[in-house]
Amino acid sequence: MAKRIVLFLCWLLCLGFVLPSEATLTVQVTKSVSSALPIAIPSFGAGIPGQPSVAEVVRSDLSHSGLFNVLSPASYPGDPQTPSAVQANAWTGIGATGLAIGSVQRAGQGYVVTVYVYNVATGKELAAKRFSCSPAELHMTAHHVADVIYQAFTGKPGPFASRIAYVRQVGPEYALIVAESDGWNPHVVVQGRMPLLSPVWSPDNRRLAYVTYVNSRATIFVQDLATGQRQAIAPGGQIVSAPSFSPNGQELAYARSEGGETNIFTVDLATGQRRQLTRGGSINTSPSWSPSGEIAFVSDRDGGPQIFVMNSQGGGQHRISFSGNYNASPAFSPDGRKIAFIHRSNGVYALAVMDANGGDLDILDAQGNCDHPSFAKNGQMVIYGTHRGGRKVLAEASIDGRTLAILHGMGDDSQPAWSN
Repeated sequence: MAKRIVLFLCWLLCLGFVLPSEATLTVQVTKSVSSALPIAIPSFGAGIPGQPSVAEVVRSDLSHSGLFNVLSPASYPGDPQTPSAVQANAWTGIGATGLAIGSVQRAGQGYVVTVYVYNVATGKELAAKRFSCSPAELHMTAHHVADVIYQAFTGKPGPFASRIAYVRQVGPEYALIVAESDGWNPHVVVQGRMPLLSPVWSPDNRRLAYVTYVNSRATIFVQDLATGQRQAIAPGGQIVSAPSFSPNGQELAYARSEGGETNIFTVDLATGQRRQLTRGGSINTSPSWSPSGEIAFVSDRDGGPQIFVMNSQGGGQHRISFSGNYNASPAFSPDGRKIAFIHRSNGVYALAVMDANGGDLDILDAQGNCDHPSFAKNGQMVIYGTHRGGRKVLAEASIDGRTLAILHGMGDDSQPAWSN
């Protein structure tokens, strides 16, 4: 993980265009579980002036997951930063079930961040971890702390120490932005007056594939985030869309329109060798690779857009969505067991999930037209675009439908992708 953080710092410096702080996202929790765990997060001590403290980041992360009720610091009986200072009875007295304490200490040119997690009802320590980081990594380290706490109480990895890519439109300008999972530290990857569409991360998070326009034609680019170099996919004027990386990152699946037909192709990114996977007069688009190498895609071969699955050679094509007459934009979960997608329900393009075999469809958000779902790395949350108050915004929902948070920005934000 430390290597991944260093890698991101390198390419962030290479990008050179850091957005001002007001360009960050504001998280608004609109739905949480009624049994959210009451937890106290004391201060951890001071951090870097001008940016949120470690405790503030952790509180925000846990709150916006919808699974934790972070108690107000004004009610805390103290500010312990070491295990010897914890008095469990004092914390049960304010209604806390969970407690996470720790410290932020200078160490040479960087910081050492320590966290201890307790079940105060039993007095049992659930987790303890120490991180070393540079000043530039401190905010991301706070996300790692939140992940430790999340896993201690849920038994599942946390989603917070990750990044998101999304498209922001302000007036006629478009920008592809990469930020931490809470919208902090946003950086522009590419910008201009041409629309930017369908960003997707490579498995190692070193590259982004996306669609933009060159000479009035949609073109896929694969961009190295460290160097800024980018590779155009399907040269020669072909109209391409909807990129998806293979599990090993060596191939890209995409849709190509030519001669009145739209079909799924793959390309070997090293050799340029291409393979056509679908054929016929129907529209075949939106490929999404599963961890095991299958590809979900959308086809109207049965009269309306439905989700199909095939193997990586194009064989075994079969339909898996049967509820309703519009199902599109499939995205596999990291374990391959779930598919998030867009399902038309009562005239609204809703966010839904189903089992990878097509069973157990659940609608997660039908409050506004949704698009471009993408799973968090822990498979428990989905980020997607939607509409609120006449604007395009990003949203995050848990796969059980119990939690929902809206991420508000300074423009129209859409087409998000969560890093791996």
